[in-house]
Amino acid sequence: MLRQIRRVRTRAGARWLALSQVACAVVTPAVAHAATTVRVAPPGINPNGPSQQPSLSASGRFVAFSSQASNLGPAVGTGRESNVYVFDRLTGRIMLISSGIGGAPANGNSTNPSISGDGQVVAFASTATNLVGGTSKAVNEIFVRVGSGPIRRLTVGFGGVEPDSDSAQPVVSGNGRYVGFTSDADNLVAGDDNGASDVFEFDLLTGAFYRVSVTSRGGQARGASYNPSISADGHLISFTSGARSLVKGLRNRVPNVFIHDVYTGRTSLMSVSGRGKQQNASVPAPFTQFSDLSGDGHYVVFDSNATNLVPGVGNGHTAVFRHDLTARRTQLVSRTSRGKEANNDSFEPATSGDGSVTAFETFADNLGSPWAPGPNIFTWNALTFTPTTVDVTASGGSRGPELERQLLQRPAVSADGHVVAFVSGANNLVGGDYNGAEDVFLRITP
Repeated sequence: MLRQIRRVRTRAGARWLALSQVACAVVTPAVAHAATTVRVAPPGINPNGPSQQPSLSASGRFVAFSSQASNLGPAVGTGRESNVYVFDRLTGRIMLISSGIGGAPANGNSTNPSISGDGQVVAFASTATNLVGGTSKAVNEIFVRVGSGPIRRLTVGFGGVEPDSDSAQPVVSGNGRYVGFTSDADNLVAGDDNGASDVFEFDLLTGAFYRVSVTSRGGQARGASYNPSISADGHLISFTSGARSLVKGLRNRVPNVFIHDVYTGRTSLMSVSGRGKQQNASVPAPFTQFSDLSGDGHYVVFDSNATNLVPGVGNGHTAVFRHDLTARRTQLVSRTSRGKEANNDSFEPATSGDGSVTAFETFADNLGSPWAPGPNIFTWNALTFTPTTVDVTASGGSRGPELERQLLQRPAVSADGHVVAFVSGANNLVGGDYNGAEDVFLRITP
């Protein structure tokens, strides 16, 4: 089964659309003059359903997200299903992405959006059968929409047949050409008989379709692969896999992070120390290990319970690390400004285009202030080695209590590192928030 991102953790351009499809919202400059927090919602509207799963364009101008709210704009959803939207901070417009044929409401949930660097390509997963013609099987599939154009289905089985199982976790390259995703289907490419989930890449320009969770010689993974991330040009994809057959000499018997180079066909192990030592632990079940590639492909950040990746690190909690592919150096990210490791779990990182800013969620209470009970969102700056609290009020104060005591999420970071998107049910991050639901927020820094 495909891994789900949200779980209960038991341990402590204006060309987007016709006006009939948009709703005006407060215009927010693409780059703020001072750090501030804003909510992704039209002015005066308290979304009447939860919003989540944000994805950011390179500058943070465009925000893709999913929501069950039915009041984000005219004819933009029924509230019965989760839909995917894009919000333009510069023009203040919001667009429904997951619309059915002829503008009809989608008849299934649409989730997990991923947006390109220019904000014009959005991939998402959906169980809806009325997004494109010829879809009859209600499995989770991967779709893509370019600007205001028609929706395109990517998960078509080999020979044009319906996929025989679910697909999820789409990721779009920064240039908008490539889409990576995970699938349990075994009929997307010929010869897929490993009986496990795999990671694929689709070239929107040529229509070429690759399975990337393979060995450097193209052999199948003998185990499940999932949680992909993609570089800006699409030639590198990182993913997690429990397969021990992907690289030679793998002996640690835990799931690991790998990178596949589509240009060379090479698959490499990434969850290693600076000296190439294999991690001695991954992330304990039922959780799964996440990685994220910097846009330039120079860094991969990942979470791990390993105690042998960085000297002196390993207190029994999940930590976030950054591996430099060029210098072959591994650093601890979930640390205080003095280098002390976080005193509780830190996980599901996302990083900026050059890898200098990494955001993650953490239960630790020693990384900095303000701090609020429950998990918080922090960023770590590789230039200053400084952690900064992200889920704060517009003035930088501590957030209020969450609706969910253990709200688990993966934050998003713009390529330029100036915007971080996160989800919160706190009602004091912005004024006038009284909807009693989780919303998507942006923390914008100069």
